[in-house]
Formats: sequence, structure tokens, C-alpha cells
Amino acid sequence: MPAPTLALALLLCAAAAAAATTHPSCIIVRDALNAQDVKLEAHGENAVRVRAVPSGGTFLDAPDVVSAFTPLPIPGTGATIIAAPIECVTVALNSAASDMDEGRTVITSGNLKAAVGSDGKLTFTRISDSRNLLTEKTVRSITPTTTVPSLPGFSSLELSFKAVEGERIYGLGQHAAFPWDHNFPENGQLDQKGVPSMLLEPHDGDVTIPVVHSSLGYAFLSNLPSTGAVEYNSTGSYWSHTAVLQMDIWVATTSDSPPHTVSPWQQLQQAYADATGYAPVWPEWSTGFWQCKLRYSNQSQIMDVANEYIRRNIPLSLMIIDFFSWMDPATNTNTIGDETLPASCWPDPKGMVDQLKEMGVELMISPYSHSVGSNSHNYAQAAAKHYLATDATGKPAQTVGPGYTYDLFNPAARAYAWNAMQEGFVDQYGLHHWWLDCDEPCGGTNNGTYATDWLYNDGKWPAAFVGAAYPQMLDLAIWEGMGAPGKQYEHDNVMLGRAGWAGSQKYGGAVWSGDTESTWDDFNQQFKAGLNFVMSGIPYWTTDIGGFGNGNTTSPDFRELIVRWFQWGAFCPIFRLHGARQGPTWPVGKRAGILCSASPSNEVWMFGNESEAAIIKVMRIREQLRPYVMEQYRAASVNGTPIMRPLFYDFHTDAGSQGIDDQQMFGPDYLVAPVMVKGATSRSIYLPPLPKGTVWLNYFTGIATATFGGGKNITEATPLDTFPLYKRHTPFTYPK
Repeated sequence: MPAPTLALALLLCAAAAAAATTHPSCIIVRDALNAQDVKLEAHGENAVRVRAVPSGGTFLDAPDVVSAFTPLPIPGTGATIIAAPIECVTVALNSAASDMDEGRTVITSGNLKAAVGSDGKLTFTRISDSRNLLTEKTVRSITPTTTVPSLPGFSSLELSFKAVEGERIYGLGQHAAFPWDHNFPENGQLDQKGVPSMLLEPHDGDVTIPVVHSSLGYAFLSNLPSTGAVEYNSTGSYWSHTAVLQMDIWVATTSDSPPHTVSPWQQLQQAYADATGYAPVWPEWSTGFWQCKLRYSNQSQIMDVANEYIRRNIPLSLMIIDFFSWMDPATNTNTIGDETLPASCWPDPKGMVDQLKEMGVELMISPYSHSVGSNSHNYAQAAAKHYLATDATGKPAQTVGPGYTYDLFNPAARAYAWNAMQEGFVDQYGLHHWWLDCDEPCGGTNNGTYATDWLYNDGKWPAAFVGAAYPQMLDLAIWEGMGAPGKQYEHDNVMLGRAGWAGSQKYGGAVWSGDTESTWDDFNQQFKAGLNFVMSGIPYWTTDIGGFGNGNTTSPDFRELIVRWFQWGAFCPIFRLHGARQGPTWPVGKRAGILCSASPSNEVWMFGNESEAAIIKVMRIREQLRPYVMEQYRAASVNGTPIMRPLFYDFHTDAGSQGIDDQQMFGPDYLVAPVMVKGATSRSIYLPPLPKGTVWLNYFTGIATATFGGGKNITEATPLDTFPLYKRHTPFTYPK
């Protein structure tokens, strides 16, 4: 073959250079047709952020708005860096061909291409297999709106994408059949496609995390803490926000095409954690059993119960003081906001904390620290410095407690609220584990659980604009005060809320599922709700084992229910018992009188001998697994991996695992199939395929089942003290 001429060589070099040319990493599209400016920018590997504003508007970021994003990691290092602002290329829609790809403005990030079509619609495509992931149905609508109270400059947002047949949707936080989502299926639903419209506002039992993970291989985040609604159905996906300053979405895809080398779900969870932050590793003590009820009213009750657990040799890691500990019955005074325990019921809190620690038990309190009462010595300064949210009349916004709500969107108010906690519970007692109940915050005009007409950020931000992120602001206040790098409790920063928002995990925020009922329907609902919640990027989650309300400890039905709930609860990230029970108190016949009175008991020995034995059996399993649980905590912190997850997460290529909604994995090794039907003495389960030489080992019987030829459906007996629990196991074989 003859040597190429110089001209041909130059032509080849030019062609190679053109092939290597990539689309810019940031484009601002001036869309005169739809009177909008659209900014597309690479945001992580295989991820793009898109913002849109009315023409001539300003693209905003924190601190001018609340954002879930965090500094992105440097690939391959684990370190993060705050990058210099990216220089954007500005183009007009349908401008010069050099700015276009098939008539569209385009950017790429790794394996993801984002484009604005000639009609202004957004499309997102996975490059490696040309898979269309998302296409707008109609161009988003950004329309001036009136907030309550009325503040200028806000718009409503309507955003929709075309439906794809067969697509499954997971995440969106946690939703249940409470009054505010009354159309939600009574037994819950794992695949969120087909669920009626869900509110984008926090309520007791509903947690707003506006991120979805799709079976098509993408993650989608609406980076807007505005109230509104979301629905995925057979005609499309629909996002509605009531008060915004811009559209702000983030889309990520996988680095490869099916069949994926690494689970696509894991890739997407890690991409989301890269964008919104990783959870810290919780301390070892938190992997154990947490004991609570509504409520332990005095110091002797806490110590009596803790001592009885130790005497009976039942595992115990944490005791919890529930709400209204701020009421001083001796003087009939509400001390909420003082962040102390009244001496009439709690004569020596520091001694209590120290005694429990000597027993190997920690103490947590529910102080409602988002609130300060008018009787508190912290109230006057908070009011004078405008550290309180205001209601529609301009007065300090009242929440339950009763108290007034801190404006935690104000950094100075966050520091003030934390300082009260520091000077009270932390410095005086050494008490620094927080149950952040009612952190929506509850109160206000919307069913008494969430206020839509309050103002935050010194009156500049209506609740309709930022309210969904309030619980995250409470997490942030505590993290800034005690959990941030270099702070006193950086490695022991444990807080449990009733709500959260996108990115709460980076502050150490955990969530429990709210005030459920002690019913089999609620049990089934919670199982599916929990799997969607952990698919929303926050790894630490739990329920009230047995349900919160109306469980009678003497009822045979409840005693069966609580055993079955325990058998699942031991395989949740947080292992916690709580509830407002009906039945006797413990010790039997012992009451504290009018002051600091006792409530019905909720300890494991109060559910009858048969139930107690079955419960203790699974408690000991959890105790043995605590080193394994710590491994899962670390994996969540490093890789964003959910601690519990649906079967399809680990078995993404197995068709039989895709629709399973009543089993879960607990870490990579344990398959858990709770018994969620009253009176069931057997249940069917599905065992996914494992490589040859690895088997599913029944934890209780020791029977091994090989599935290297394909997944297997089996049925097994489920007497009260057992349930389907399997471990991946590779039998030892001697070398030949």
C-alpha cells in the first residue's frame, strides 16, 4: 500500500480531531419561542443538571435557593472539590449548525446526552445504546403565581414526560394511605407507576424525597423543595410545583448498556449520592436494639426498664425519652425550648446518662428542638432577632408543644437553636442523641401536620417555595453544631426524624415512618414504603415495630402481629420498638401517681410467653449480625448502597426478581421474606439464581437450595418463631 500523501495525512488528522470533538459541558439556550432561557450543564459522571427561567431571568444556586446538591467528588479519589464556575456557551434555539446536533442544542456528560429540540422540548438519551430515557410531553410551563401570604416574583411549574410502556418507578420518599394521600393503596405499592397523585409536602407518614430511579436506567431529581404533587401513570409523568424561581432538575444514567457489569440500580444510587452527598457511618452502638414507647415519663421508668432488659439478658442498645418531657407537672409549666428536663420527673439526668452508659446503653430524647415556647428563657431573644417563622398574620408561627417554630432557613436561627440544645442537653447531661419528631414541622393550617402559609428566611420565602426542606434544615442545624468534620460528635452524630428531603443523608439524618396503626394492612404498606424510601438515597430508616397506634398488648392478634413485625424490623437498618399501647403497665401495679404518670407498657416481656420467646429469638439474630450491619453502614457511606433493598437491586438480570414486592435483601447476603398475613402458617418465596457452588442456606433449618440453573419458587412452613430467612453460602470443599 503506498504511503499517504501529505494532503491525505492532514485530512485524516482533521477528521480525527473532529471525531474527538465533544459537545460543550454547559449551554444556555435562548428559547424565544417559549419565552424561556434553559441552562444545561454536566453535573457528575453521566449526569446533567437543567434549569429553566422566564426569558431574561437569573439561574440561581445556594444560598439564594435551597438546593440538594453538594460539592462533587473527584473521580477515583473520594475527595470533593468546589469547581470554578463553568463557562457556558450561549446559543439561540435553531441557531448555527455548529451548535446543533440534528437540529437540537446538545450537551453530553459521559454516557448521557441532553438536548433541547427545535420545539423547546427536553430529551435525555443514553449514548451507548441510543436509548431514549426521557422526552418532555409538552414544554414546561413557568407561570407567575400568587403565594400565601402574597410575595412577588414566584412562579408555578408544570413539567411532564412521555410514558414508556413497562417502565417501573421507585423512590419518591415514603408515601402511605394517610388522610393527605388518601388514594394511596391500602396495602402499599412498590412500583410507584400507577399510584394516584402524591403530595410534595411532608406530613406524618409521608416523606418528600423528589427523586426517582427508573427501570429504564436513569435517575431523576426535582431539585425544588416547593409544595406540589407528582404522578407516574400510563400516559406520562407529571410534576407540579406551586412556587418556584426556576425549574431545576437533574438526570443521571448508567455508564454502560444492558446487560450491565455493575447493577444499574447501584450505579444510579452512587450517582445520586455523588450529587447530593453520602451518609456518614453511624456508630456501632446504633446497630443494636432501640427501646421506646409513648412514653417513659420519668427517670425511674427509664432505669427500671433498662435494668430489666439487662437482668433478663435481652439485647439493648438505646432507651428513648418521648415527647412532652418538657412539661413540669410540679409547677404545671411548659418549658419547651429550654432544652432541659424538669427536676420533678428527672432529678439527675446526667447521672441517668452515666449509669446507662456503664450498662452499655445509650439515651435519646425527643425535644421538639424546632420549637421554643413563650415561657422559655430562649424565647425573647429568638423573637427579638426574628429567628422565628411567621404565620399568615405576621405573628410567630405556632406548632404543637405548644411552641413557636424556629426559622431554620436562617443560618443565625439554626445556630441559636443549636446553642440552646448544646447549653442544655449536651453540656449539662452529656445527652446528644436526637429524636426529631414533628420535624415537618407539625402544626399550622393543613390538617395540623404541615403549614402551607408560613414564611421563612426572615419573611422572604413562603412555605410553598421551600417548606418541603424544613426537616433537612433541622438536620443541618444539628450537623453544623455537633456532627460536621472537627465537631465534638462527628463520629456519633445520630438523629432520627419523621421527615427529610433530598440530601438529608449527608447530615446524618435518618427517618422513621411515622404514626402507623397496628394493623396487617399497615404492616404490608410499611414494607413497600420502606423499600421505596431507601431507594430515595437515605439509607437509615425504620418503623414503629408493631405499628404506633391501637395495639393492645393482651390481644392475640396484636401479639401475632408484633412478632411478625419484629421479624422484619430486625432486618431494617435501624432496629426500633415504639408504640402507644393499650394494656397493663410494668412493673405490674406500679404507677407514679399524678406526677410523671406511667403509660401502658411496650417491653418485649409484655406480649405473652410465646410471643416473647419468638421476639427474643430474632433479637439474638440481630445481635449476632451487628458486625455485618456495620459493614452495610460503611457500604452506604462509601457507595450510597441501600442497607435493605428490593431483590431486583442485587439480581438485576434475573427476570423473576423484578416484580417481587414482599421480599427484600438485607445487605448482599441475606434474603428476608416476612410473614405479613394474619394466621399464616406457611408462605411462598422466590430464591433468585446464584452462581454454581453458591447456595441459599435456610437460617433456621440449615437446608441448602442451589439455584445456579435459575430462580426457584418454594413454599415453607412458618410457625410463629420462624420466617423465611436465607443466606448466600458457599460451602467449603477440600482441595482435590
